[in-house]
Amino acid sequence: MRKKIMIQQVEKRNEQLWLLAEEPPFSLENAAPKRYMLVDSDLLSFVYIIEAGDEFIYIAIPQPVWPEVKQALHQPLSVFLQCGAAKMELPGFQEELAYLVDNIEGNANYGEEMEKAVKDVFLT
Repeated sequence: MRKKIMIQQVEKRNEQLWLLAEEPPFSLENAAPKRYMLVDSDLLSFVYIIEAGDEFIYIAIPQPVWPEVKQALHQPLSVFLQCGAAKMELPGFQEELAYLVDNIEGNANYGEEMEKAVKDVFLT
């Protein structure tokens, strides 16, 4: 089974953007960011990858929080994850998100619904 953390809220704190989620039912001890993002077109989410040992943990950033996440594209913000007491910086978040948004624009490979959702939030 894939380990997944669903971001529920985003907060800007000074020059930092915090992606907030409930504490997962698994440990984030020794987890490290992969500096890589994917797209889940079915769930209209961006997915940042972290690694713990030989497992990947998927940080899902769903469409409802995209307006707040958009700040990371237009301001020099460091992006962090907070799940319960666990905290971690997500390096490369801005570059990966910018790349995906640019790649999705006009690209039918991601599906019409994902393309429209990204356009409505990030390209307006």
